[in-house]
Amino acid sequence: MRGVSATSLAQVLETVGGSTADGSQGVTVGTEVFAVVAALDANPVLRRVLSDPATESDAKAGLVRTLFGDKIGAEALDVVTAAARGRWSAARDLADALEQAGVQAVLSAAERDSSLDKVADTLFAFSRVVIEDTELRQTLNDRSASAEGRQALVTRLLGGQVDEASLALARQAVATREHGYEASLVAFAQDAIAREGRLQARVTSAYDLDADEKQRLAGALARKYGREVHVDVTVDPAVIGGLSVEIAGERIDSTIQTRLADARRALVG
Repeated sequence: MRGVSATSLAQVLETVGGSTADGSQGVTVGTEVFAVVAALDANPVLRRVLSDPATESDAKAGLVRTLFGDKIGAEALDVVTAAARGRWSAARDLADALEQAGVQAVLSAAERDSSLDKVADTLFAFSRVVIEDTELRQTLNDRSASAEGRQALVTRLLGGQVDEASLALARQAVATREHGYEASLVAFAQDAIAREGRLQARVTSAYDLDADEKQRLAGALARKYGREVHVDVTVDPAVIGGLSVEIAGERIDSTIQTRLADARRALVG
């Protein structure tokens, strides 16, 4: 977002920080904010009214309290009210800002539990499951089907298997407007990494690295790049051996597959 929308987004996120300072209610606040986003998506007229710069901010705040005051908690209501008081370059910026606010609220709970890495790993892993299952991918990306039905499917697949922050974000990825489902999962995982100030290292390996191997690789990359690193591993037997690492716009490729390809090119001349 740019201009006035960026300023308003910063104010909304500041409100989230105050409403979820200890993280204890983060998932609840985030889930309630997501419910408001769904209501705005379903009602373009309401979205335009709440983002209309010609309408007094107090009037918009009053409308929010009237419509949602008895449906969501006080912390989530504060966040939505802050958004309604903001100025937005486009009506959709309001809903987008609230979604970002909801994501950060949920991640505050993961931060409190020291599980941001776990949330990122869970979302990255589920994105790969979705990509590899054509039928599941089509189902979760089918916008002709109800968001509620697709969210219920996510709950059936992940409920009881993952932490509540990961589940809340995996459910919300169904309803995002900018990306497809699996891309939204990746974006939320990257938000979790960024919240800790880490870099993401996308690693391709012939086998899944164990915890010690990931830790050693993360340490080596942290020393090289001067920041803590989250290692996300994709297994591809075709690389045969070695690793390919994409981080901070760079690619470090030491796979046997690439070495063989380089050798073949050298022989050809």
